[in-house]
Amino acid sequence: MHPFYGPSSQLFQEGESWWLGLASMAMYLLFWAVVIVIAVKMFKKYIVRMDYPKNRKDNAMSILRERYAKGEIDAEEFKRKKADLEETSGK
Repeated sequence: MHPFYGPSSQLFQEGESWWLGLASMAMYLLFWAVVIVIAVKMFKKYIVRMDYPKNRKDNAMSILRERYAKGEIDAEEFKRKKADLEETSGK
């Protein structure tokens, strides 16, 4: 029988095998900690993309500002497009 999961008297017996139960428990904890850390990292990398729409809206607004700064569009067109972007984003 596994020394850690047996009766409590087996765990603290005088002898050489009592530490095997503690070492085994530490290995199980370490294994599951590594599995959980890897799962969380994969979840964050592949599943969670919550800020994607926000970045996209900001990207469109920054392009609009850049075009206005370069002089490609005038103030009237800038205001009209800015209002359109704010309207479509739900503000």
